[in-house]
Amino acid sequence: MKRYILTILLLALLASPVFASTDITGRPTSYWLTGNPDKDNAWAWMKHIDNNVLGPMGTGKTFYVDSNVNIEGGGLTVDSAKDTINEAVALTVADRGDVIYVLQGHKEDGVVGTAAIFTVGTSGVTIIGVGPGSLKPTFDYNYTSNTCVVSADNVRLHNLRFVPSISAVTIGVEVSSGADYAHISNCDFGYVETSTDEFAIALKVGTSTGAVVENNFFDSSTEAAVTAITFEAATGLIIRGNRIYGDCSTACINNAITLAEDILIEDNILWNGDAAALKAQPVIEVMAATVGITRRNYVACNVGTVAAAFDGDLLFNFGNYYTEKQAGAYTAFALDMVAASTTQMITSVVAGDEE
Repeated sequence: MKRYILTILLLALLASPVFASTDITGRPTSYWLTGNPDKDNAWAWMKHIDNNVLGPMGTGKTFYVDSNVNIEGGGLTVDSAKDTINEAVALTVADRGDVIYVLQGHKEDGVVGTAAIFTVGTSGVTIIGVGPGSLKPTFDYNYTSNTCVVSADNVRLHNLRFVPSISAVTIGVEVSSGADYAHISNCDFGYVETSTDEFAIALKVGTSTGAVVENNFFDSSTEAAVTAITFEAATGLIIRGNRIYGDCSTACINNAITLAEDILIEDNILWNGDAAALKAQPVIEVMAATVGITRRNYVACNVGTVAAAFDGDLLFNFGNYYTEKQAGAYTAFALDMVAASTTQMITSVVAGDEE
């Protein structure tokens, strides 16, 4: 692979008119790495590779955040990182394509009297957490009013951890109404400090277009959560590939205030309950006039019928599987095969297997 890349670089460089009159067969001179624009062959080669062969990474700037930095600086390097998200966001420019890297082990605590731990109000900003597992950058909610807010378009949050450290935190992360095309991915919502800590709502998507919520982990365990994900008059919302566990009093995914349209809920694992018992509430509950598609979701709750687990009059359901048992010969029933009850579903599954 290295030889292949070097060959491509060499061919590109030799084909460039920049070096048409350069004799690279002679011995290097003292100019080669001095930065002289007229005589420094090596310097010119490196600039050409950086600007033309490798190509620029975009028009945006890169900033760094690390609460463990020794001396806070301008945020442009790891050693001069800012120590809060808000300080780095303040350096960004709208729609330039700026990226903020939040380093492993970073931690920010919610402050009394200050609702937002951070607010991303610059459009087109991407915030990426560095580190796996417990090393993910962590935001600790010490007060019920603490939250994290996305209030601009085209913002992405990736690989961050949100931890409630008090009971009944109102909202963990909120995509504000009017903030379109938000992308929340690979984030954790949970890992409470004590058994009474929880997000009432872990993630809220307001009246917005094109939001994507994918590959996140939600765990409210036995705590008194209301829902993991709630949304309002969203259009084109995609909820994909998430794992949601916990005892939700309404549903794992909920839409209760204003109807939404063109919703896609796919490839999620939804478990409304805890290790002791399943909850007698649905996994998905949306307003009667909300239109959308659910497909390939694996769900567990205890509402008595397969159809009741997906509560929405205008939802089209394809290839979802439901169970309310932890053991037994038949534990998963396909929602789109027949509707009325788990008993009827057993008959259909058996008939299908025999064919």
